[in-house]
Amino acid sequence: MIENEVLRTMKSRFSCRRFKPDPVEKEKLEAILDAAKYAANGHNLEAWHFTVICSEEGKRELLEAVAPEPAEFRKLAPKGAKWPYPSDFYGAPVVILVSYDPKAPWPEAGAFLAAGNIMNAAQSLGLSTCALTVFSKDVFRTEETARNKAKFIPEGYELYLSMVIGYPAGIPAKKAPRRENVETWL
Repeated sequence: MIENEVLRTMKSRFSCRRFKPDPVEKEKLEAILDAAKYAANGHNLEAWHFTVICSEEGKRELLEAVAPEPAEFRKLAPKGAKWPYPSDFYGAPVVILVSYDPKAPWPEAGAFLAAGNIMNAAQSLGLSTCALTVFSKDVFRTEETARNKAKFIPEGYELYLSMVIGYPAGIPAKKAPRRENVETWL
């Protein structure tokens, strides 16, 4: 099997749920966001926006701004999942909200591909990430919380993914095995 630095980085990435309180250097965050801008996206419109929250006040304001838990969340979320974020963001010093213009072609794909670049770039710089809640569009769904959305998401954009970033407090001794036979060759 072929190996190189990029492939090793991708294979070493994991969803971190315990972070050191150490701040992330601004230069690293800038490099990570720059990598996000190189993600594939519909018609190369780059219709994304990244909201970077590094302060405790900003994280508290985000927690206060979100809508109540939707009924579907409890039905579909894994046991112990918190709506929409763990109150301490797993101790991560940085939260990034990935939003995208829903009028752009294939907005979910562009947002998620940019998020993938963020996750792999972070891993390559010694940081870890964890994507939070598959119910991102529901975070600002009520009339009251839609007004709060403007502080975090540009007008006309939708939140597609939230993630936390920081230095891991530990690295798994063993990664979960990957499924085999997930491809079809014709």
